[in-house]
Amino acid sequence: MAPTDDFKQFYEGELRVILESLNARRMTVLGFGFTATASALGFGGLVATESYFLGPSAVPLLFLTALVTLVVAWYQWGKLRRDFKHEVVGRVVKFLDPELRYLPADKIDQEKFEAGGIFRQRIDRYEGEDCVWGTLGVTKFEFCELKVQHQSRGESSKRSHWTTIFKGLYFVADFNKHFQSHTVVLPDALEGALGFLGQALQSVNPMRDDLVRLEDPEFEREFVVYGGDQVEARYILSPALMQRMLALKHKVGGKVYFAFAGSEVHVAMATTRNRFEPKVFKSLLNCDDVAAHLEDLRLIIGLVEDLNLNTRIWSKA
Repeated sequence: MAPTDDFKQFYEGELRVILESLNARRMTVLGFGFTATASALGFGGLVATESYFLGPSAVPLLFLTALVTLVVAWYQWGKLRRDFKHEVVGRVVKFLDPELRYLPADKIDQEKFEAGGIFRQRIDRYEGEDCVWGTLGVTKFEFCELKVQHQSRGESSKRSHWTTIFKGLYFVADFNKHFQSHTVVLPDALEGALGFLGQALQSVNPMRDDLVRLEDPEFEREFVVYGGDQVEARYILSPALMQRMLALKHKVGGKVYFAFAGSEVHVAMATTRNRFEPKVFKSLLNCDDVAAHLEDLRLIIGLVEDLNLNTRIWSKA
């Protein structure tokens, strides 16, 4: 999506001077990186060919140069990345809504993530960043990027294996209703692939509550629903909300998970793309690239409107 005129003015008036400084630092980082690469290749070539025509001291000197410049490049890139998030992404967040708060190194609490109950595996590593929270209309929300992993070790192996439970965007918002039970809506892989057999397998999932059958064939093809209370699950998943959830799934284009727990709705959107990051091999002075961060924010915050959360049809009583 092309940047709007308002955003172009904001970019030229406030962001460009910051990005010019950051881009100069990016070029310095690249210089260190190229030096490290060239030194490492030279070191490897001399060792592989046992060629010492540059003198005996050339081998350790090239190794030391590669190591030092690599460390410097990594350190400088880390600083640039942090400054980009604070100085650029932070300003883009405020451009979208001055009342929003953004903490680049923060994340949704693990306890809240686990309370959603979407993913049931044991969590051994919980990492996140780019936390944004605020209020849209009357709905409080927060979201961040998460990477959640489980560690396992085979009986005959001393090496551990890390399995990614979830990687992507995680969104939590007030639903303005206190749920008496817990309802989760997961991507449906079994029924779509195996038909009746997949449905039978879904109904005996030992990690979940009872399977909830709904009367929307399209929704049932895309999602499987488990809940502790059949009546409440059907009450929450009204025909209008199911259509909104389907539209969101098609809009996102990947796997989308939902949970209704406590008095909140949880939405997990799986993705491999790391958002709100500078590009090391591309100029930072591209207005379209910066505007893409704004569109990512609008997509996520737009969940409040996509799910019609500002329409208070229930009370929390």
